[in-house]
Amino acid sequence: MPKWTDDQNKAIFHHGHDILVSAAAGSGKTTILIERIIEMLKNGENIDNLLVSTFTEAAAMEMKDRLVARIKELLQDKELNKEVREHLQKQIFKIPIANISTLHAFCLSVIQKFYYVIDLDPNFRLISDDTEKSMLQEQAFDNVRNKYYEKNDEEFMRMTENFSDDRSDDGLVDVVFKLYDFAITNAKTDEWLDGLSSIYKLDAPFNQTEFYQKKFLPQFNKSLDQIISMSQGAINTALDDELGSLYIKMFKEMIEQVELVKKSAAEKSFDDLKESVSKLKFTSVPRVSAKQKEGLDTTILDFVKGVKDNITKRIRDGLINDYFIQNETDTLASMNTSAKIIDKLVEVERRFMKEFTRIKLSSHALDFNDLEHQAVQILSAKVDDKQIALDYYQSKFHEIMIDEYQDVNAMQENIIQLLSNDDNNIFMVGDIKQSIYGFRQAAPYIFAHKYDEFQKDDNPNELINLSMNFRSSGSVDTFVNDIFKKIFDRTIGDINYDKNSQLVEGTDFPDDADTQNELYILTKEHNINQVTKRQSQIEFAAKRIKKLMDSKFQVYDNKHKEYRDLKYSDIAILSRTKGNNTDLISYFSKAEIPLMVTDAQNYFQTTELQIMMAMLQIVDNPRQDIPLVAVLRSPIVGLNEEELAQIRLADKGDDYYTAMNLYVEADTSDQKLAERLKAFFIQLETYRDFANKNSIARLIWKIYQETGILEYVSGMPGGKQRAANLHALYQRASGYEETNFKGLHAFIDFIQRMEKMNKDLSQPNSIEVVDDTVKVMTVHASKGLEFPIVIFLDLSHGFNKQDYIGGTLYDVDLGIGVTLLNTDSRITIPTIQRALIATKKKVATVSEEMRLLYVALTRAKQKLIMIGFEKDTGKMFSNWDSTIVQDSGVIDEASRLGAGTYQNLIGMSTLSDNERLLADGTDHYENRDAHVELKAVQEDETQKTSTNNKVIQIATEQPSKLFRDTVNNILNFKYQHQEAVETTAYQSVSEIKGLFADPDDDEMADDLLSDKGKYIQDSFAKPKFMAETKSVSAAEVGSATHLLLQKISLEQTPTLETFDKLLTDSITDGTIEENVGKRIDLQSLADFYQSDLGQLILEHQATVSREFPFSVLMPAKRLFKNTGKSDSSEDKILVHGIIDGVIELEDGIILFDYKTDNVNNNNLDEAIEKYSGQLNLYAQAISVIRHKPVKEKYLYFLKINQAVNLSKNIN
Repeated sequence: MPKWTDDQNKAIFHHGHDILVSAAAGSGKTTILIERIIEMLKNGENIDNLLVSTFTEAAAMEMKDRLVARIKELLQDKELNKEVREHLQKQIFKIPIANISTLHAFCLSVIQKFYYVIDLDPNFRLISDDTEKSMLQEQAFDNVRNKYYEKNDEEFMRMTENFSDDRSDDGLVDVVFKLYDFAITNAKTDEWLDGLSSIYKLDAPFNQTEFYQKKFLPQFNKSLDQIISMSQGAINTALDDELGSLYIKMFKEMIEQVELVKKSAAEKSFDDLKESVSKLKFTSVPRVSAKQKEGLDTTILDFVKGVKDNITKRIRDGLINDYFIQNETDTLASMNTSAKIIDKLVEVERRFMKEFTRIKLSSHALDFNDLEHQAVQILSAKVDDKQIALDYYQSKFHEIMIDEYQDVNAMQENIIQLLSNDDNNIFMVGDIKQSIYGFRQAAPYIFAHKYDEFQKDDNPNELINLSMNFRSSGSVDTFVNDIFKKIFDRTIGDINYDKNSQLVEGTDFPDDADTQNELYILTKEHNINQVTKRQSQIEFAAKRIKKLMDSKFQVYDNKHKEYRDLKYSDIAILSRTKGNNTDLISYFSKAEIPLMVTDAQNYFQTTELQIMMAMLQIVDNPRQDIPLVAVLRSPIVGLNEEELAQIRLADKGDDYYTAMNLYVEADTSDQKLAERLKAFFIQLETYRDFANKNSIARLIWKIYQETGILEYVSGMPGGKQRAANLHALYQRASGYEETNFKGLHAFIDFIQRMEKMNKDLSQPNSIEVVDDTVKVMTVHASKGLEFPIVIFLDLSHGFNKQDYIGGTLYDVDLGIGVTLLNTDSRITIPTIQRALIATKKKVATVSEEMRLLYVALTRAKQKLIMIGFEKDTGKMFSNWDSTIVQDSGVIDEASRLGAGTYQNLIGMSTLSDNERLLADGTDHYENRDAHVELKAVQEDETQKTSTNNKVIQIATEQPSKLFRDTVNNILNFKYQHQEAVETTAYQSVSEIKGLFADPDDDEMADDLLSDKGKYIQDSFAKPKFMAETKSVSAAEVGSATHLLLQKISLEQTPTLETFDKLLTDSITDGTIEENVGKRIDLQSLADFYQSDLGQLILEHQATVSREFPFSVLMPAKRLFKNTGKSDSSEDKILVHGIIDGVIELEDGIILFDYKTDNVNNNNLDEAIEKYSGQLNLYAQAISVIRHKPVKEKYLYFLKINQAVNLSKNIN
């Protein structure tokens, strides 16, 4: 009999009350769950009287197998009691049909057994494909929407306008679908929907409403507390000297101001509170001269200044902009208008849900959400005043066991409580630190609530903590504990990482075992694109693996207590997303490192699938050039480029199919090629006829058989995998025809939708699986697994912000948060309700990202290797060093919420300045207590990365002496209206902007006057021999970059992946040339939307105009006032230009302009001066057009990820 710990014994043998087991990573929770079942069976319990819920069907199958194996092991004991032996033997035969399954599978069994209770047709199929579900939803909403449009419903039109833009009503569609996904997992869906508008229907005085006192004020005061905490942290950090005392005084004054606001917040009117908040500002900011800076610790000085700036920003963005945009009267008016819109939305939502259900039932189909709702209806339904289904299950199940309890949703918890009927028979096991399925509406707060309640003395139920980690080395445990004791608490993470939560070493690795954790930050001083950034980390991982293998790294087998050589299968590579997988496959193949990718997200990008989809497209419609040429070039036909060109020459103007026909009929054609084309025509027509009379699956199989493509790809590298991919397409087609959609064209559309929705099929496993391979998977896929060495890749990948950045937000408690569109000004006003939900969502998002980090790090048995990237390590270390640790030992909330990456969470927790030890004068750091070593390295691992902070001086708009001299020369011209003679009345900004720069004589000479009197630059069209070259100009890259920034959707925060996909699509449709696309730095574009300016744009996306064209007649005197080109008030010039971006606010306009120039710290001032005039001109033009002042003008230099506010004098 195994030796159990005291806590494990409790989890196995305690009964008579509800039990919550909080099982840390590696604590053996599945083993404990199995042993509990075994002990119950040994004591006469029957397996069919237990309900055991698992998170996946695979976990259920594994549990059944392990139960059978454990029973067989017990039966080997010759001293086993005869009665017990016979009972256990019976259980073996019952286990395959026992209620050990997912909750969805259990719900399905309830419906199949008691369908008649709610008059449900028992002949239904399960919709398991998200794409089919999405198409059915679109069909349902189309039906609902059309009825509203037919009635010309004005309230519906107003609601649609509020959630959509001028181009389409896709915004409303998105809101309806997301509201459905959120509401359907709520245990009280109808009640929740009914209450959505209630918190908007408020009367004056606002400060006396329940919403104000119970919802608004607590969050408002929490925001004030954060400012106090940040200020106190700065006070604790500031040096005790003359300058430090000045900063301490400044922060103390801020604390006093904030505490006064907080003290009076409950009594003050909303308008008075608004005024008080607007007055929050630093009143005694110390001014530090260059002389004073000499000999000072600039790190602390920079930190204190940074805290001050962050507090100022928090007051502006987190208080004023979130809550006090309007006065009380306008705020209440906006809320009441929003309430009407929400009431209409709920009406539409209910009709959509009803129509969606009707369509599903008409095609005899249910989805997973239906299983839960129908099961609840059955369990709650009464027949002759008896709940026959519920009575049956309550008497049947003596105990309900829930595995992975931290990931249940509200509806599933409702089902569990219904079945239990307060019989104190629920055994729940899970780990809130591993709740990572928020996108499936998992509700970790359910676990957290019971975790707190079960600890109370007057609660009869029991909390058991399993903290012993029998998986990982002490180094891994210590490293994990050192991070999470500083970032987890009840506010962020939903649990205090105290002694009950921290990992306790349960292994006994020898002292000489290599368990040193490694953190590598790759860096490069110049800017690189996202491909290089990604590939550099992949290449580094490959080199590290090679080095480990070549050195015969010793893995310690904790079970057998012996060392052995490292195998590839001992290594797992984890990453946050699947975006790296295709590159991993490519590079590791070249490096000859065997790899097994569980989900490559490139199924539809494989050659064989591209060929087959192209074939199906031309069977559907042969007059599609790209798929037609793809098939002709493929092994199916096998034409080469020269032959394809010959065909095109037969008809350059029409489609390629027509050119093929003309080529076959032409006398001058290559007869051998013509015969091949005739054979292809016959084959294609055969397939088209066959498709009209047979299923898609049969068509696909016919193509496989007659073209030999299955055999062909089987002979290629990775042939078995490629053949498996083609078999998967056949199976997908077979499954598709069981749905409500029919026909080849619809199937092609179905597959294309899957690609667009990122619902790419995982590559199916090939027949042969090589055991000794490096495993690659996402963090989600790794949950429950363990590996001797874990390589965690792409630590610098930004957190997912879409859950709190998007326009309309949802919350169980607060309901729905909307932005209100002012139909007159076209300005959107975020409601206070939305601001409150956004704050909660941000906390929830960061909490889940932290839990994902916990899952990733705790997969390692012996050693962790972590790899990230950072362009500016100096700034990175500075940010880590400025982390504020509260008295509780936890990093302050603002720092955690602003971390943004796993790299920063790890660094600020374990490698901040007071814990980092510098070794050998290199960028090589370690925290010996936390068992982690950090190396900031160049990609070749030989160059050292500078971590010096550079002070960037930004020029003011004062003209240089050369510029003034040039202007004076121009002013000496005698004719008053010279420009009326020498210029046209039409000028573009690109031609004018050079006049505002500070050119030298040569540059000035390049600005010429044409014979038509138009200011021009020396920019002739390329001659043919240059146009045909493969070289790419900076202008071409700049234009393509601007195009991507114009086209990228702002509905969600643009990421590296979304820009990558947009670039791929743009190359495919020909709007961007491939050689130009390769030169675009996509990472800098993604970084832009992580900047303050990018966040500002996303926050006001509804009022953002990109590539804003304008034409405005402007006085020449006003236009050229700084150049000396004119001083006549009568001269006017029509100025035409395109502004990169405009944010139109109620009180003014913000301009922004991206620049792709190769700017660095040395020439930044020059670049700012060069473009200042251009932005000034934009500001003049837009203020004339919009009749509003321009509040701010931003230049954003993508190369260095820096915004410059030209409206301020920045030093």
